[in-house]
Parts: sequence; structure tokens; C-alpha cells
Amino acid sequence: MPFNFIEIEEQKNKSILFLFIFLIIHYFIFAYFILLILRNILGYFFFRDFVSFCLPSFKMTSITFIIAFIIAAVHWQNSVSDLIGKISVSLGAVLADPDDSYHNVFSNIVSEVSVAIGNRPIQAMVIPDADLNAYALEDFSGQAVIGVTEGLLARFNRAQIEAVVAHEAGHIISGDCLSSTVTCAIAEIYEEILSRIKETQRFSNDRELNLLFYKRRDPRPLLYLMLLPIVSLSKLVRLFISREREYRADAISVRLTRNPLSLAEALKLISRGWRGEGAFGDRMQSIFIVNPRMERLDEEEGFFAEMFSTHPPINKRIDILLSMAHLGPDTLEENIKNFKHVSLIAETEFIREDPSSLKKWSVFKDQNWLGPFYLQELETLKDFRPTDWVKLEGDNKIKIAYEEEPLLKLFKKINSNLQGEAVLKSACPNCKVELNEIIYEGALLLKCFFCGGVFVEEDKISRILIRNDAVFSAEIEKQAQLAMKSRFQLGLKRSSLFNSWMINCPGCARKMRRDFFVLSYPVEVDTCFYCGGIWFDKNELEVIQYIYEHGGNILPDLKRN
Repeated sequence: MPFNFIEIEEQKNKSILFLFIFLIIHYFIFAYFILLILRNILGYFFFRDFVSFCLPSFKMTSITFIIAFIIAAVHWQNSVSDLIGKISVSLGAVLADPDDSYHNVFSNIVSEVSVAIGNRPIQAMVIPDADLNAYALEDFSGQAVIGVTEGLLARFNRAQIEAVVAHEAGHIISGDCLSSTVTCAIAEIYEEILSRIKETQRFSNDRELNLLFYKRRDPRPLLYLMLLPIVSLSKLVRLFISREREYRADAISVRLTRNPLSLAEALKLISRGWRGEGAFGDRMQSIFIVNPRMERLDEEEGFFAEMFSTHPPINKRIDILLSMAHLGPDTLEENIKNFKHVSLIAETEFIREDPSSLKKWSVFKDQNWLGPFYLQELETLKDFRPTDWVKLEGDNKIKIAYEEEPLLKLFKKINSNLQGEAVLKSACPNCKVELNEIIYEGALLLKCFFCGGVFVEEDKISRILIRNDAVFSAEIEKQAQLAMKSRFQLGLKRSSLFNSWMINCPGCARKMRRDFFVLSYPVEVDTCFYCGGIWFDKNELEVIQYIYEHGGNILPDLKRN
């Protein structure tokens, strides 16, 4: 393993150079094979005395090499430009949300590790999947990313997350992260694209779709042919991905955290759970801590395993880590057996800040004290003016309304609404009062404290379902069971809901459509087809969570619909 900057840079440059040379050779072999076939087929049809097999001339071979070099250069340039951006899009990864408590913990861990490795700037990204995995990326400018799945954040404790992040940081500082990122970009990402194209064949039995392809001529066979030389790279370029890099990254993780047991626990939990097979990005195995696809070759040793597998056997990695901790397999099994996840956040639901909306004021009107009123109620109180006398609940001191800062902001808001300067957003569609920001299951939501409804943005639904912090009441359990029992009436009821556009979206103020959350979960919600947000009336979100946790995983439906 290299220990200084010069050696690391030399290793990077050699790996990248070998990859580019290999790419040229790969295209040349494909082009030469096609040339060989064409040369002999044309010779057979155009020269009657042609009877023997012949090789292309040196001139034709040279031209073929030049063409192969140009194709390889174009492929290389298109693949390595915006390395991190392209791969992140393919994975569905997004930057860690600063308003999300789980993401904040993860970002802090990444920041701590980046300081430990010499203040190397690293971005934290999250894949919104329920599987357990992590990855690292690096580009030619030195920009680096460490990413994890939502499932890993939801099910690992802080020490285990630290160990995984330190492992990924090990790839970055050891110099092998760039080569694996480039390998992914020039080959594996195209295999991922092809696998998604193949998924469309599931719908080929549809008569209308078949007719469409018949009229326009199905482009997929041609696309397969075009991608064949690129996709065939996926297996071959893994020759440049050494299994040893995972052992090195494990060792660096232990050096940074001084905690080999936590990394061993993390690897064990990943090996026993869903790693991401079938999810977007499962073909880009070289960048992950564990291969998302459970391939038999990964768990074997020997020549072919060393040559074509990017990851060493998990059990061997775990054994090495346990030997570092001077512990046996029995200790690890006992830890896993007794493992109980502790949430990364202190409370399941809490107010983001201490909003003034929870305070109550009495208002002096017509020689009487009215109230007390919440701030939202004062907004709708008739003839409430800045010069009225008010009294805060619990405080006998009487003030003029504009002397109270929350009330002064309220009057400014009312004034702007009257002048048409503001659009009615972030308002409860039922109560017509402003929604309050809360943190629920670590995600930032908008909640009405009067009717109990919540507005959830599209990208936060999967986070809430993946996390299991909430404790459900007997009432929620009963409602969930009743909802599941009513599934036989699904078709009839859905037909009556389909054209129901009733309430305004708190996110964009447009009409929302009343429909079932998903067909398998017959819980009625209001969905916005413009911004993607969902309005849940009181208890609807909790009922869906309960069904999700006890009645099956619907995350693939969420991602693909």
C-alpha cells in the first residue's frame, strides 16, 4: 500500500493509463473482427476464384486501428466528463439534506473523517433506497463523494456508520477510488443503462405497445448492438479492480476509528440484508463497499475469482477484522443477535424551532378580553389590528399588538396578502392557517396543529417509510388493519376517487387529486401532480407507515411510479 502522495499519484496515473490503453485494444479487436468478416464475405461474393481465408492488409489494419483509437477517445471523453454527476444520477443519489436529522448526522461523520484524513473536502450523498450499502467516488479534479443508502442510515448505529464512512475514505486516500470511478463510468454505467432498457420488455405483451414498436420499428435490437462492445467491457475492466483494495480500505477504517468490531458488524449486517440487487445502480458494483448483486464468484477464492471479482469474500474480511479486535466469531454473532438499533435522533417528532405559533394571546375587543388565541387563529380574527391591546398567556403584562414581534410579522404577512404580493402556500387545505415546520422521523415536514394533517414533499416519503422510529398506538394499528381488510373494494372505490380534485396543495397552491397512496395500500391521500407532494389527513401517514412495516415493502413501487 502506498504511503506518500507521490506514490499514490503514480499509482493513479498508471491505472488510468492502462485503462485507456485497454479501451483502445478492446475497440481495435472488435473493429478488426468485423473487418475480418467483411473482408472474407465480400471476397467470396465479388471474386469467384476466392477460395481461401485471408487477412486484411496492413493498410486496412492501420486504418482500423486509427478508427478504434478515435472511437475509444470519444468514448473516454464522454464517459469521464462530469464523472460524479453522471454516476450520481444513475444511482439516484442526492446531496445530504441539511434539514434532515439523519442526513445531518451522516454529514457530520463525513466531515469528521475528512478532517482525520487531512482536511480532504468530501461531499455527503444519500441514495433513497431501503437496501444496505455505501460507495465512494472521485474525479480528476480531486472532488470526492461518500454516499450511503437510506436503509443503512436507518438501521446502523453511529459507530457502524463511522466505520463504513472511514472505509470509503480509505479508498479515496489510498488512490484506488479514481480508478474504480473511471471503471464504473466507462463500462458499468452502460451495462446499467442496458439493464433498464431490458426492463421495458416487461411491457412488450401490451398490444398497443407492440403495435407502436411495429409501426416505428423497434429500436431496441439496434441499441443492443451498439452497446454490445461497451457492455462487454464491464467484465473485462474488472481485471483492473483488485480485491486487495477492499482489504486496504478495511485496514484504513480501523486505523481511523480504532474500532474494527463496528466495521465487522456493519459487514455482517449488510451480508444478511438486502444489498441493492434489483435497485438502480446494482450493475455498478466496483464502487460499493459490498457488491449489490449476490454473485457466487465473490465468495470464492482462486485465479478466476481474483481476476473477475471486485470484492473479496465477506466472511474473510470479517475474520481479519475480528483478529484485529482479538475477538472470535462467537462474540460477533452474539452482538448481532442482541443488536437493537438506536435512532440517530433523540425524538420521533419535534418542532424544528420553538415557534411562536404555539403561544396564545388574549385580545381586548369591545371592552372584553377575547381568547386566548393561537397565532394562526389571530390571522383569521376579524378586525384584529396592530393597535389592539394583547396579553400573552401566562404573562399579565398588557402590550400593544405591534410591540409583540410575532404579531408584528403576522400583520406584515396579512398586509402582503391583501395587496396580492403573496401566493397562498404553506397553508393547511382544511383549516386555512399557516403550517408549522416539524421534524418527523428525521425529515422536515409541514404540519397543522389544529387538524393534525401533514404535508410531505415527494423525496421525503421513502425516508419516512424506511425509518422505524415511530411507535404506533392501538388506534393506528386498528385503522391499518381495517384499511387492509377493505382491499377487495379497491376497484369500485378508486373509480369514484379518480376524478376527485378537492383541496389546494400547500406546496404549490394547485389542486391535488384524491387517490390511494398505492394500489396495494388502500389509504386515501391527496397527491399533487405538479410538485409531487402528498397531503396526509390526521393519522393517514402513520397508518401507511404501520402497513409498510408490518405488511410488506412497497419502496420499489414508490421509486418507479
